[in-house]
Amino acid sequence: IIFETLKNELLDLTIKPGQEISENEICQRFNVTRPPVRTALRRLSDMGLVEIKPYYGTHASLLNMDKVYQIIHMRTVLEANIICEFINSNPSAFIIEELEHNIRLQEILTAEKEIDSTQFFNLDNQLHLIWYRERNCEHIWNMIQEQKIEYTRFRMLDYKNTMSYTSMVSGHKNLVEAIKQHDTDSIPKLIGRHLHDGIRRTNEDVLKECAHFFIPPLQKEFWNSYTQQYYN
Repeated sequence: IIFETLKNELLDLTIKPGQEISENEICQRFNVTRPPVRTALRRLSDMGLVEIKPYYGTHASLLNMDKVYQIIHMRTVLEANIICEFINSNPSAFIIEELEHNIRLQEILTAEKEIDSTQFFNLDNQLHLIWYRERNCEHIWNMIQEQKIEYTRFRMLDYKNTMSYTSMVSGHKNLVEAIKQHDTDSIPKLIGRHLHDGIRRTNEDVLKECAHFFIPPLQKEFWNSYTQQYYN
């Protein structure tokens, strides 16, 4: 329970990047002794979610933007191919309805006054999972989820700080429309733009306001130039 609770709080940014994590407070919160708390923190450290430094304490790890850029790059290249294969497989009307139903749920959720960011995150993932599943690539999707903790936290920052849910839903609708039209030519740019939009949304105000959350990218100019291809 301690591990899962802290992991979820780190992923959804309830515990902010760089924030100190007190063993004493966790012991009191869960009414346990130090050994199970330390075991949970070591597991979180192994996942890259916390940093444990002797004489300095335990802190939520910062967001490494070079890793974020590279994960987005990997996912863009991979997912463009997956979606094109999905289109060429001539998905059934039932599968198309599943995609459109997910979009409708996103629209209903984003029309609420108070948007549940975790619920939107789950709907977002469920949509993308459909084309992986239909190409028998669910295991690949699961591996991506396991390896992209850095990107998950970045996405939650995007959700909570930019509140650009309408833009995100629009990106999903464009992808689904291209799938319905069997338009494989537009997919690389659409998925590239959709996945890189989070970088653009957080590139100024949020990055300045939350600069203490990040390890800045070493190759920012390279990634800015690379990303531009999806917006020309």
